[in-house]
Amino acid sequence: MVRAGLRSPEETITEDLLFAARRRRNREKEQDMSLTNALSSSVSGLATASTQISVIGDNIANANTPGFKEKRAEFSALLGQSITAGGGFAQIGAGAQVSDVSIIFSQGVFQTTQRSTDLGIEGRGFFVLEGTAGRSYTRSGVFGFDSNGYLVDPNANRVQGFGIDQVTGQSNGVLGDIQVNLPLSPPQATTGIQLGMNLDATSTAIPGGFDPANAQTTSHSREVVTIYDSLGTARQATIFFTKTAANTWEYNVTLADADSGTPTGDPFVVQGSGTLVFDSAGSLLSINGGSTAPTITFDFETSNGALQNQDVTFSMGPVPGGTITGPVSTQFNQSTVTNFVTQDGFSPGTLSTLQIDADGRLNGVFSNGVTTSLAQIALANFGNVEGLTDVGGSRLIESIDSGPAVIAAANTGNLGGIRSSSLEKSNVDLAQQFVNLIVSQRAFQANTRTVSVANELLANLVSLGQ
Repeated sequence: MVRAGLRSPEETITEDLLFAARRRRNREKEQDMSLTNALSSSVSGLATASTQISVIGDNIANANTPGFKEKRAEFSALLGQSITAGGGFAQIGAGAQVSDVSIIFSQGVFQTTQRSTDLGIEGRGFFVLEGTAGRSYTRSGVFGFDSNGYLVDPNANRVQGFGIDQVTGQSNGVLGDIQVNLPLSPPQATTGIQLGMNLDATSTAIPGGFDPANAQTTSHSREVVTIYDSLGTARQATIFFTKTAANTWEYNVTLADADSGTPTGDPFVVQGSGTLVFDSAGSLLSINGGSTAPTITFDFETSNGALQNQDVTFSMGPVPGGTITGPVSTQFNQSTVTNFVTQDGFSPGTLSTLQIDADGRLNGVFSNGVTTSLAQIALANFGNVEGLTDVGGSRLIESIDSGPAVIAAANTGNLGGIRSSSLEKSNVDLAQQFVNLIVSQRAFQANTRTVSVANELLANLVSLGQ
């Protein structure tokens, strides 16, 4: 007879067996969950290693791409589950995930080229492009001109810049496409002639002065100066010097009879004349009895449509009490020699070459010797350049993370300068990329091994229940 509240031996054995079975099932369940978690972690490890290898491969492939910036895969840990352990809680990870692929915006080295439109940025900034897909930005300065004269990248995106005020020579601050249509540089009529020379003090005076009908025999020396009319046509002005008395010289500015608007039949037609007086030390004392540069009014033949009358100042150098500057004229006991001659006119010119300076100014050098600023290349910067979005083709676009673009001229604010005939090379370090590739390969292999081991253990666990 069994007393009330007491278990029989048979009941005790049965309960112990049931408890042991429950514990075994719990252990198997925990083992199964742990092994499944190991598989999940390994798969995530394979995925992150694959992404890393893909990023490294892209870096290596673009090692020679101008302006390319190295990319770096960044990872973060995944939390899988929390378990009770030792009277507390423990957390088991569930592997890793790719949190970002960032761009490393360090400066690349420069490679010199033979094209003036190959550009590199030394310092901060991006070139601004405008295309069918909208505005984008790049560090790759592989540019050239298309058939319409626009400065473009290889994908026909137009480089943006500022126009130039031709009066002030400064940027007008208006952003737009840069277009060069190989323009002509307009002519400039001559407004001044400067001459610096020594007249031979030992020359014998010719009391009768200069005679244009006998220019060779009634002058001691002459200087030929090419001047330009209002249409840029070259005219030959010949200046004759005749000693008329001690320390006194007569000058006569002439045109060839064919160039004169009032031909005389003589070889030369006088356009203006005057007197030069020197002191006993050989210094120029006065010109036309005064200290200011006289004005010569040229009377041109106008069959080409140019202005007939053109005023040109004529300077022989500083005179005491005057405001004339420039080269000095003298009368010394030495053969006549011209030390300096210049005039400020020029003919029309065609564009010969383009030069781009460090400030991004696109300067046209014309066949007439004139250099003119045609445009100024714009640069852009952002509050957070790492927030820019890569859209391919070496181009980036702004995003919420990058903030809006701040566009200005090179070498202003915190923007860098521009190097012409230079390309910024990729900042990819190939040696480091190969090291990273080996590490990523080992990580991939290790995760593969983890998958294999977890699979074997799961198979063993399944076989226990059979």
